[in-house]
Amino acid sequence: MRATKRTNLRALQAFESVSRHLSVSKAADELGITQSAVSHQIRHLTDEVGEKLVDKNGRGISLTHAGERLALSLQAAFNHIDRSVAEAIGTERAAIRIAICSSFAPGWLIPRLSRLMKACPGFDYQLCMYARDPELTDAVADAFVTVKPKQAGFHSLFIIPECLVPVARADLADLPPQDIPLITTDLERNRTGNDWKTFLPMLPPKERFPVPDSWLFATHYVVARDMVQAGLGAALVPDFLVAADVAAGKLKLLWETSLATQEDYYLSIKDSRKTEPGLAALLRWFRQEVAQDRIRVEKPTAPNA
Repeated sequence: MRATKRTNLRALQAFESVSRHLSVSKAADELGITQSAVSHQIRHLTDEVGEKLVDKNGRGISLTHAGERLALSLQAAFNHIDRSVAEAIGTERAAIRIAICSSFAPGWLIPRLSRLMKACPGFDYQLCMYARDPELTDAVADAFVTVKPKQAGFHSLFIIPECLVPVARADLADLPPQDIPLITTDLERNRTGNDWKTFLPMLPPKERFPVPDSWLFATHYVVARDMVQAGLGAALVPDFLVAADVAAGKLKLLWETSLATQEDYYLSIKDSRKTEPGLAALLRWFRQEVAQDRIRVEKPTAPNA
């Protein structure tokens, strides 16, 4: 039998708890031991791995780069242990965490959330909002809606393309477009307003107008949508985010032209986890919703009598 080195499990548990709470006292409460015992285990682990794992930061603590790497691995490992125990004794995970961006959540998923809960009874789904694509790891979430089409070790389901449409509040839509302030979500240096700078040349020649010298700024599509609803100007936002307001007549499309960003949305689940009951149910439901959306889009209009 091949000999293997076994790191002290108590030390790993102590560090994993400290890495989540960034607090020795909270880790001690969680583990049911004293603070000095937690500190002892952290020192023991530091000596064993030969790397400094935590730094004191005033009254608190922070992780070093080595500590961050170890914490991600340990959090994923302990999550896997929890799942393995649950499967062995026939219990289910209390909640399925879905990492989801701030525009896709209110624009696509939340209006359908009641259907998800009805189709997948017995599972609690938690929405974890993010601004930038997170690292795809169990420490972050169990399933991810991202714009990354395929990651090694993950099953990927295409959901919907991202197409930006130009919208303004209904009472502004009758103004000449060049008189409506433009809201941009493209704020990078040397790219400010690049969304509109790309979109405007796509219009028919007679409808084009010069790019403005000044902008209104929004860091996220949902913020731009809210600014449009407040009558502050026009913005390019994902079509699914404003579909309900356009259908209700609250917002209007300034042009029928749309801008494809090529940052389409995908559901990503680890290959090794996609057969877990909660994640398998989630994947089936997404497939059904995507198929229904495709049918609605492709369904031909009935001919006039």
